Amino acid sequence: MPPPRRFRAPTGNGEVLADPPLAAVPALVEENRRKLDRPDVVVGGLTLRELRALARRELIGFARPPGAPGGLDPLAPLLITGHQPELSHPGVWVKNFALHGLARRLGGVPLNLIVDTDTLKSAALRFPVVAPDPESVRLEAVPFDRFDGETPYEDRPVLDAASFASFPGRARAITAGWGYEPLLRQVWPDADYRAATAGEWFTGLRTHRENAWGCDNLELPVSRLSQTETFARFAGHILADLPRFRGEYNAAIREYRRTNRVRSKNHPAPELAGGEAPFWERTAGGRRKPATAASDPRRLRPRALTLTLFTRVCLGDFFLHGIGGGKYDEVTDRIIRDYFGIDPPAYQVLSATLHLPLPGFPATDADVKGADRLVRDFRWNPHRHLTDADRARPGVADLLRERQAVVAAEPPVGDHAARREWFRRLQRLTERLKPFVRQQVPPAESERERLRAAARANAVLRRRDYSWVLYPEVTLRPFLQRFLNPET
Repeated sequence: MPPPRRFRAPTGNGEVLADPPLAAVPALVEENRRKLDRPDVVVGGLTLRELRALARRELIGFARPPGAPGGLDPLAPLLITGHQPELSHPGVWVKNFALHGLARRLGGVPLNLIVDTDTLKSAALRFPVVAPDPESVRLEAVPFDRFDGETPYEDRPVLDAASFASFPGRARAITAGWGYEPLLRQVWPDADYRAATAGEWFTGLRTHRENAWGCDNLELPVSRLSQTETFARFAGHILADLPRFRGEYNAAIREYRRTNRVRSKNHPAPELAGGEAPFWERTAGGRRKPATAASDPRRLRPRALTLTLFTRVCLGDFFLHGIGGGKYDEVTDRIIRDYFGIDPPAYQVLSATLHLPLPGFPATDADVKGADRLVRDFRWNPHRHLTDADRARPGVADLLRERQAVVAAEPPVGDHAARREWFRRLQRLTERLKPFVRQQVPPAESERERLRAAARANAVLRRRDYSWVLYPEVTLRPFLQRFLNPET
């Protein structure tokens, strides 16, 4: 396995991570198309070239991008990204805008996969509570629905329509002090929330805003993708060769853990047990369970690694990942190489940071570290903080001269016994000097606590993972529209 790629989320407001750079994508797309045009690799009874052609025909047959009634060009580059149908943060959402911009530049097709086969893990959004006192700044979760355990988005209706409808009003008690009106009240749908799943409503919110801001991508739920002949052939191929595939899958996960020093048995994914397939089986009760070779093919849904494996090999020409998916696709790269015998196609990791436009407190991490050093210095180096009046005292002056002489007589590094005695003499002199700076310690400790509280408050106010509906349009729209031009 090649050396691991290191991805770090941008920390500064407005910063972007693009690895490789957006300007490099067109050449990578062409190289990927060459790599995947393989008449010698057979998947599900078809050559990879034939399977990918089938995927394009199916895509054209049941989906079209907004504003393109003439259909899709089956020969055009197909660029793909994807995410769960949640109210994600802007750092995730930039992928959709970059996808559109890159596809437009290449004359290609932008496809966003709605991963509705994943589960809704929380029925609440987190809000920062703004206060003049940093100790009162905190996170508060406001529920938009009743939570009844994790359920795949494709089977997850709104359980409490009244709670869903009242969500913006209940959130207003928190946002009233923000100094701006978030998009939440403007975009939240005023309709019968029982008519669709929560994921469909959230997707509608997102796509409506994207279209208004110049971003039109083809949208495809993974639950629908799972019903295509292309996916059935891919899944059938793996199920018919399950022992070998499971061996390569588990070996790739173990290698990832060794290379990245991961100890958890669940990251990047659990290994497949004997008889277990890399799919979920959708159950009649709207839940899911691990699939086996005997599972009903019509109920199969891809797991995370299997989804990107299928998408990158059998469907698209280029994939835009977030940080987590991009990191975990090191596993997928090995499976592509070792199981299919294909040089893995390149992908991009794209993410960004946009802070809510909330006022912060005058404290930085450097300020806190400086305050910590000062308090420690009063303990270990009181001589540095003596006033001129203290230094002029006869007793203090004698102690300082003695300390200076001891420091000058430092024993050699190898003389351990002498150095221990030398260090004890310095400690005794330090203890005798501490009383002269005792009055300076409480104010320094108080300032340290003030800065720590301010820094904790800033950490809440400047989180990068707040939902896009908490931003004002004047901040969010121009930030996202930057990505419609991939050359900037």
